[in-house]
Amino acid sequence: MKELEQLLYRSVMHPVSDKSLTIAQKKNALRYLMFLKEKRSGEIKGRGCADGRKQRVYKTKDETHSPTVSTEAMFITAIFDALEERDVAIVDIPGAFMQADIDELIHVKLDGELVDLLVRLDPTYAAFIVHERGKRVIYTELDKALYGTLQAAVLFWRKLSAFLIDDLGFVVNPYDSCVVNKQIDGSQFTICWHVDDLKLSHKSEHVVTDIIHHLQKEFGKESPLTIKRGKIFEDYLGMRMDFSSRGKVIFSMTEYIERIVNECPCELLKGPCSTPAANHLFRVNENEIPLEQKDTELYHHLTAMLLYLSKKTRPDIQVAVSFLSTRVKLPTYDDWKKLGRCVRYLSATKDLPLTLEASGNGMIKWWVDASYAVHPNMRSHTGATMTLGKGSPYSISSKQKINTVSSTEAELVGISDVMKLIIWTRLFIESQGYSVTDNVLYQDNQSTILLANNGKRSSTRNTKHINIRYFFITDNVREKNIRIEYCPTENMRADTLTKPLQGSAFVKYRKELLNLPS
Repeated sequence: MKELEQLLYRSVMHPVSDKSLTIAQKKNALRYLMFLKEKRSGEIKGRGCADGRKQRVYKTKDETHSPTVSTEAMFITAIFDALEERDVAIVDIPGAFMQADIDELIHVKLDGELVDLLVRLDPTYAAFIVHERGKRVIYTELDKALYGTLQAAVLFWRKLSAFLIDDLGFVVNPYDSCVVNKQIDGSQFTICWHVDDLKLSHKSEHVVTDIIHHLQKEFGKESPLTIKRGKIFEDYLGMRMDFSSRGKVIFSMTEYIERIVNECPCELLKGPCSTPAANHLFRVNENEIPLEQKDTELYHHLTAMLLYLSKKTRPDIQVAVSFLSTRVKLPTYDDWKKLGRCVRYLSATKDLPLTLEASGNGMIKWWVDASYAVHPNMRSHTGATMTLGKGSPYSISSKQKINTVSSTEAELVGISDVMKLIIWTRLFIESQGYSVTDNVLYQDNQSTILLANNGKRSSTRNTKHINIRYFFITDNVREKNIRIEYCPTENMRADTLTKPLQGSAFVKYRKELLNLPS
């Protein structure tokens, strides 16, 4: 009832007579759907939306794609929030999509019990009830964007962006369209957002309060914004975000991990594991029996959850998740057991947080490594991680897309795989107004370093075949966008992202990735 009530007081739609609609308009009307969802607090909430699948026939991706802040940008801004000891607030805009005007003629059809509930809220709708195939139906015309319509998210993004830029004077970071900045009282104010969840930060508490007031006036007319202040935010994009330690931001997802463990079958949870994957992780038994359909669906579901976790706060499971993700189409019982090992490891380490902090010296450090021909199709595996001081805001662990003929070539392909993100990171940070004093990439293969630094000048008959596009790296070295430095293999922290390490080696690199105390 609360969810339906929003449609009325926000003037999202108005009823129309079925006689005023053509046969085609009735056929193309989007059905209104209602779901019940249990929130983390245990509260049951209604979730209403339009079934926008019919729009896919005529809507392009450009018309329906909605930018959201990238994970990389979110972590970087949080690191600088901690470094500068900013006051941070999280603001949730209720009924966000319904605050944007719709951009085309769309009819929505409510039927069954939803008609009865809607009439209870507004009896004037009773005059528009018709019967179709034994069901009570009401046709409406949208005036506002509605969740489920393919353009709803992008329409709200345009409205929010226009308000922040045109009305409040913020400037967009050209490398992430969901990050805006403004100098207020001599200090930078930063806002980044994921759909309707905004993170605001500034050194002054009263400045943050003032911007919240402006947001409240614009987007809280029908219902007040949900505002969270303080040092600890229990649920920001599914993570706990903690600024209570000076100069640090600590992310954790304990409840999410517990959910994964609870959804995993008991048969896979027998015995603890000290690492997320055994040495034979990449080995595939082609004669192994495939999983039944029910277990295949659960395998896919749990792997998707692990993938989300690994990209957020647990890079230590990335190499295992990278392999599991390649097996979702036709997993076998062997893959099933590998999934179970990863979940057992998480069950034993669910409280491990990711602690990020910047050194403040303007250095960006990258470690890039590759394991040569470790996959069944003889492709290599790239691993990469970066830091601004301590802890890794983001890491990469992925199978390479081409076959290589030497470890040197595999390492060069690995650098190329990561190069776009390396350059983006520098440009994003500089566009935030911070100086990058050095952007160093650590590599443990001397031949690869020579090729990357010198290009064709260091190419021999064994490397002549390498596609010239990989010497894009050389161009960036020449332009001083990046510097490549040798790193001994025993200090190559990306090594744990290329293969399933065990024992003390895994513990050592996990400590560096997560910035765990000694």
